[in-house]
Amino acid sequence: MEMAERLVISCELDFSEHTRQLYATDASLYQIAPVGVAFPKTAREAAEAIQGASAQGWAVIPRGAGSGLTGGALGDGLVVDFARHNRQISELNLERRSVRVGAGVVLDQLNDFLRPHGWRFGPDVATSSRATLGGMIANNSSGTHAPFYGCTGDHVLSLEMVMADGSITDSNGLDRLKPLRHQLEKLLAENQEEIRRRMPPGLTKRWPGYGLDRCLREPDRTLPHLLAGSEGTLAGIWSAELRIVPLPRARGLGLLFFASVAEAMQATVDLLDLQPAAIEHIDRILFDQTRGQLAFQAARDLLELETAPCEAILIVEFFDEVGDKLAALSARRLGLRSKVVTAAAEMNLVWNLRKAGLSLLTGCPGPAKPVTCIEDAAVRPADLPAYVAGLQAILKPLGVAACYYGHAASGLLHVRPVLDLHTAEGVRHLRLIATEVAGLVRQFNGSLAAEHGVGIARAEFMPGQLGEPLLGAMREIKRLFDPQGLLNPGKITPDGRYRIDTHLRQGAGKEMVLPFAPVLAFAARDHSFIGNLEQCNGCGGCLKSAPVMCPTYIATGREIMSTRGRANTIRAVLEGRLADSEAPLDSPALAAALENCLSCKACAAECPSNVNLPLLKADLLHARQQRSGLPLRAWLISRVDLLGKLGCLAPAFANALLSAAPVRRLLEKTLGLASPRPLPAYAAKRFDHWFHRRARAVRRPAPRGKVILWDDTFTRYHEPHIGRAAVKVLEAAGYEVALLTERVCCGRPAFSQGDLGQAARLGRHNLALLAGQDPSWPVIFLEPSCWAMFAEDYRELGLPHADQISGRCLLFEHFVDRLLQADPAALPWCPARPVKAVIHAHCQAKALLPVGFMPALAGRAPGSSVTLLDTGCCGMAGAFGSLAEKYELSRAVAEPLIQKIDQQTPETAIIASGASCRHQIEHLARRRPIHMAEWLAEALEAPETRLPNPVRSF
Repeated sequence: MEMAERLVISCELDFSEHTRQLYATDASLYQIAPVGVAFPKTAREAAEAIQGASAQGWAVIPRGAGSGLTGGALGDGLVVDFARHNRQISELNLERRSVRVGAGVVLDQLNDFLRPHGWRFGPDVATSSRATLGGMIANNSSGTHAPFYGCTGDHVLSLEMVMADGSITDSNGLDRLKPLRHQLEKLLAENQEEIRRRMPPGLTKRWPGYGLDRCLREPDRTLPHLLAGSEGTLAGIWSAELRIVPLPRARGLGLLFFASVAEAMQATVDLLDLQPAAIEHIDRILFDQTRGQLAFQAARDLLELETAPCEAILIVEFFDEVGDKLAALSARRLGLRSKVVTAAAEMNLVWNLRKAGLSLLTGCPGPAKPVTCIEDAAVRPADLPAYVAGLQAILKPLGVAACYYGHAASGLLHVRPVLDLHTAEGVRHLRLIATEVAGLVRQFNGSLAAEHGVGIARAEFMPGQLGEPLLGAMREIKRLFDPQGLLNPGKITPDGRYRIDTHLRQGAGKEMVLPFAPVLAFAARDHSFIGNLEQCNGCGGCLKSAPVMCPTYIATGREIMSTRGRANTIRAVLEGRLADSEAPLDSPALAAALENCLSCKACAAECPSNVNLPLLKADLLHARQQRSGLPLRAWLISRVDLLGKLGCLAPAFANALLSAAPVRRLLEKTLGLASPRPLPAYAAKRFDHWFHRRARAVRRPAPRGKVILWDDTFTRYHEPHIGRAAVKVLEAAGYEVALLTERVCCGRPAFSQGDLGQAARLGRHNLALLAGQDPSWPVIFLEPSCWAMFAEDYRELGLPHADQISGRCLLFEHFVDRLLQADPAALPWCPARPVKAVIHAHCQAKALLPVGFMPALAGRAPGSSVTLLDTGCCGMAGAFGSLAEKYELSRAVAEPLIQKIDQQTPETAIIASGASCRHQIEHLARRRPIHMAEWLAEALEAPETRLPNPVRSF
């Protein structure tokens, strides 16, 4: 009998092999495929799922974002996803200082909601962009500011729980829970001496297992304290009423730089009397991982990592009365040097680097990675120097390096030994180190699982950590809540099924063998297809709701639509878990993972591990096409430049033909081109024709020399007005503008379709053409995706001259901005006129260039006021949004952008330099966007000589 037929319930269920493999991993080292996944929309549906699983004898594994590090959300039963449909924020009560949230609400989402009211939720974990409140309660998470705010459980007022028997109750419900409370009180009374001995005060973080120490201290809050940190073993959490706290009146950072980790640890102890809100530590292994990463360059500059090297940094934060404390900190003259930071933007740079620690580390090139196994141990802060010395004494004889970062003020360092778990020696060291460190933590009477939970990784060490009497009491608590042992079995109260070195997703003999020869070099970082694929550690950074990564996940909330989901699918296919071993490239699951990737490059820039899905996708599509041929539609998309040339032979006829309703229906039926989507119109006069005729007639002085303007497909055949505007700006600045008549398409459409042979042929031609030109001539690009081919992707194809030519290639905006930075009077502006504009930056521009300069560039136009919109992908992605089967997804991806466009006044100009972006905005928002070149050209001329109206889409 099919699994779905065995559960007759209203809850959405998925027992497909693809979904099972997507939910087989989280951010831990482990991999266990569940029997299926339930996606409840209500607490009643969650209860039905639990009851149905119980009837089938399946365990129930509650899951939030799947960003946990210990395997707490993994198991072979029915996974119940409490996050996908449960993201409501309600019942904000400022007098009571409380708010109610669904378990799937993400921490950043909650704080964005509270911030305008002047409030926030206290605990702030590094994974705040995707960590759900349900998951934070389940782990009793705390994060950076635990010395100031404590743990999540300290802020839980009440819980709406789904119990193991399928009943739904509130933790404050007196009648329903009275017998349970009585038995809990009895257990606590019987074990209070052992609780005090095993869980003594002095730790800012939590003890592993159920919060018995907190129950003794606050007996009126027994149930919230037990549920916080219970890891889904006692009940499923559907919603919670949480205490909120006012935003700090002021914040300030003191940065201290040290010659060794040991010196930083001792300084931590010396600083505790200043009562900082946080002291965070990062070491060289971590911050060296930011080298060459665009997203962290500004932070590196702020920390002066290039000019004043160090081995360790302490980030010391103060709240409210910060001036005197920062002065006192500086006066102590600790370390090599110090720096005070109080500007909000600069503090955010520092915290964003610290928050990315986990993903940065797992992004280390090569098979050996800093792994999670001892990263959650905490001791009293005063013991931190001795504890770190003990760690180093364990690791040094094994020849194992480690990264030390984390919550120094709380006595918790996320120590990650660098191990190659593909090898038997790496797995042996994993067990040896974990066992030795468990003993070391006991020597200091510390906590082995202080905020990440027990999960799979630490289950076997709980008898040593808690002792049998206390572990027996916890087993009895588990029995009271869950008599059948249904909920997340084997976690916290171990039953022998989990050990630290079992169920590993990697391990000796699990090496991946590719069924094809990759074409791309992965030159930026990993130098191999497998190396880049294995950078995905499951941290869930691609699950964030803010732009840009990952646009399809933001639009749908579905795991398969995330970078993590796609990487896990590729891995499962290539390992034979989701495909026929004889023909893995023909797997439908692989096709499903690749076809909705927009190739926006956001993951390559925003994923701290630098997983590059566009490259992985292009290589896999190419390998599939080598077996089965290039589909006709992909062939046509790869040759859009040729179609432009043909269309411009008779543009009026081509436009009329392609706008006719019968033709559009025929194109949808035969080629799958969405009939509601307007096709770009062909220009009456090609840009290159206009340019060359004008060049023969007009000679202008060019004191600044020559530049080559790359007239891309859309500039040449569809939107020549943009090229004319660019020529006007460049000539006004004193340049002679040249075109390359024999240029061909850059190959971006072919590259995105996996037609890498065609992309390489086009690239070789273009690079040879440019190599024959004077190397002092810059090459200026109007279309960001074309520029990205020259700046990055030709090197991935291994083409001759790619490295040399890429250095000459500049985006139009960047070139003009650099000119005006050097010579602010380089352009002759017209008189000031009050105009407003907003800018939507292209995804690939964001991936390769800090785009924060763009508002200042556009704002040089006299009288103008310009803002850069915080927007993600437009959803058009070249041809993607024109495909019939992708049209609705394209619209969904664009929705946040269109909402922000709709909020602008009719007089506000919309600047968008990507052709796809302009077409999407014009189609969905009914606003005509302009290119940055048009905006600048307009500001250079008098109203009576403005540029003619452009050719419109039909």
